[in-house]
Amino acid sequence: MPHRQNISVPDLRRALRAYWRHAWPGSDSVCPAYPDWKGMRLLDVLRTFQDESGPCPRHVLRLGNHIYPHMKFAVERGLSGGDFYFVADCHDTAPCPGHEDPQWQGLRMANRAIKDAIEGAWFRAGLPTLTSLAREAAEGSQHLRPAGPRILLVDDEPANLQLTGAILRADGFTIASSSNGAEAIEQAVFSPPDLVVSDYEMPGMTGREVARKIKDAVETREVPVLICTYSNMVLGDLQPADAVLRRPFNAETLKQTVQRLIQP
Repeated sequence: MPHRQNISVPDLRRALRAYWRHAWPGSDSVCPAYPDWKGMRLLDVLRTFQDESGPCPRHVLRLGNHIYPHMKFAVERGLSGGDFYFVADCHDTAPCPGHEDPQWQGLRMANRAIKDAIEGAWFRAGLPTLTSLAREAAEGSQHLRPAGPRILLVDDEPANLQLTGAILRADGFTIASSSNGAEAIEQAVFSPPDLVVSDYEMPGMTGREVARKIKDAVETREVPVLICTYSNMVLGDLQPADAVLRRPFNAETLKQTVQRLIQP
């Protein structure tokens, strides 16, 4: 793990206060994640969190919110390289129930609103989020004119699209993007890409369903599909996808996987 740290223990406290204010509005209770951190180093504090690290470090507190008990306060190091960033994670690791169920969709939308409020407060306070890192990466790649293989990114999280696209564009790939599975299928059939990189958990259509429809269409059945997910699912759970990457992953792992899949 790199020694450089872009956040401090006071930053962690500020992020937790903002999380609690928006996740539990009007609550008189004290955030249970306020232990005595006096004199502790950042990495020692993070060791008191639940460790969900995969290819990259990820430290979480399952603090919930007033409508959903499984929401997490997460500190990650991923695509951004050595930098930490804060995430309000409203995705559970279990496969979600019926995507067409109105009650579940209503819960997802309400959770997303809470997530956006928390991360917006972090962003305004100058704390690092996936959105702020994505904007920095996008600004660095906006003048690139890549002409390499075309990759279609599918994700309902704009920051994921922006950051992943910036990294792959800097590596020479041509990037197209879509915020939902149905739109992605239309794009792919109209103009088949060399690779589809899809998030797993999205409203309306999961990444696995995207992979199935890509493989079922005559125009795109030879197009490889890579699914990205926070869950512990393996490739066998996501077939007919061709590969799976567990989030958070670093840029080098992403690029190596993409290169492997895109080779003829």
